[in-house]
Amino acid sequence: MTEEYIKYWGLEQHPFILAPDGRMMCVTGQYFECLERLKYAINTNKGGVLIVSEEAGLGKTTTILRLIDDMRVQYGEAFKFAYIDHPTLTPSQIIAYITGCIKDFQANEKTPSNLTIDFLDNRMHIVSDLQQDGDKLKNLLVLKDALIEVKEQGGKSIIVIDEGQMLCGAEDVLQELRMLINLTYNNEYLHTFILSGQKALWDTIKNMPEFWQRLPVRYYFTPLRFEETRELIRHRLNKAGLDVAREIFTDDALEIIHKYSKGLPRTIIALADLALLAGYTDRTRKITFKEVSKAINAMTGRGDSLPYIDTDRKDSDRESPASTSMQSSKKTETDKKHVEYIAHDFRDDQDIERQHITYSKPFLVTLVVIFALFFGGLGYHLLTPAPSKPETIVILRKTPAVPHQEVKPQPQENLPASEGPADKPASPQGTETAKKETAEPKKESKPERYAVVNKDAVNVRNAPYLQSQRIGIIFRGESLSVIEERTDGTGTKWYKILLYGNREGWISDTVVVVLTK
Repeated sequence: MTEEYIKYWGLEQHPFILAPDGRMMCVTGQYFECLERLKYAINTNKGGVLIVSEEAGLGKTTTILRLIDDMRVQYGEAFKFAYIDHPTLTPSQIIAYITGCIKDFQANEKTPSNLTIDFLDNRMHIVSDLQQDGDKLKNLLVLKDALIEVKEQGGKSIIVIDEGQMLCGAEDVLQELRMLINLTYNNEYLHTFILSGQKALWDTIKNMPEFWQRLPVRYYFTPLRFEETRELIRHRLNKAGLDVAREIFTDDALEIIHKYSKGLPRTIIALADLALLAGYTDRTRKITFKEVSKAINAMTGRGDSLPYIDTDRKDSDRESPASTSMQSSKKTETDKKHVEYIAHDFRDDQDIERQHITYSKPFLVTLVVIFALFFGGLGYHLLTPAPSKPETIVILRKTPAVPHQEVKPQPQENLPASEGPADKPASPQGTETAKKETAEPKKESKPERYAVVNKDAVNVRNAPYLQSQRIGIIFRGESLSVIEERTDGTGTKWYKILLYGNREGWISDTVVVVLTK
């Protein structure tokens, strides 16, 4: 069935394998920038690199494997590496393992695509060395000699610790890894140390200044945008042999995949693969919202069927063609709304029932309290006797008589337009309006400014200067609200913008056009 599944879509190999594969990697956006920083750190002997992702499954391991492939192509046998993807070892075991990888792993004439196979074939020999030799000092001396030999050959060596978040509580291991960076020769680092992990690792290393300062090159992965999700799926399909002129996934299907995955490449790949399988089972020519919803149901444990799409055949046969067409159109809209619900919610029926119970209890309690207050007040009003009317006391005061003086009215035609006769009271409405105008002066609304990107891809940074940390990428044509404006020491103007709804970042005026609404 696997071969039929591949042939049905016109592919030569599987496009969506979950195992990290550097050959299938879509090197665009943040992945291109991260690879460039890694190669920069290796080629210039920066010593250490820290790679962290916001969530799991954002492609850190795939990026590292792609880096190793590229380095093997560039340096050949003069490139050595140690890759540890399960770092829950003792410090002595880690040193021995790294020493075995650097000293015994020999690159051969196979293509980089066989990297994983080559590496696994040598692990048994490395493990046997670990069992025979547990002397950490001896391993460190052997490791340094091996690194010096690679250095003299004009090659490069890297030591990679993946899944570094597993070491957040192991300070002794982290300190041992930190000391590895100090291996130098002729005032140069002998290798590049790469530490990779999830968000917790960033905070842990930042609280260790002696380690943080030894990792000058850093990169932080964020979830993909919709355009990047679409590009990832297209790239993998084309790498698997699909004709570049053919589109398998519709825009609705891609949008639902992006919403469900929340921009995580691992979930995008898994869902796209299940959607292709659902399309193959139904013999469709394109992947639409229907196939993606089936894949979502399969991932969330609801099964492969779509009960909300099933129709009663008997009733549909009795209806006229016009009414059937109208109901079909309405049904399609209902199905799309249902899929949107699935893409945003993904709760099973038991969770929904529990939520209904949770919301109904406060409502019933509130209703009972309202009725109790109402009837209690009504009973108090009926049972309480009416109070007696208070006696009215009138106080008379004698006022001296004032002689009557005749006042001659002045002609109104000489009065200003805004004034009237002295004995004419002012209009209450006019007085109230005048008071409001005096008390509340008109506030001049500031014009809203927004920046429009005029480059293909632009970096967003966390501070208004070029050397600050990059926190995201935006693309040509995007419009972002400008919150603040600053100028750095070089005279470059920077704008503070809103990124991803609630995050703030800075962008240079050289890559945007600022307009005013």
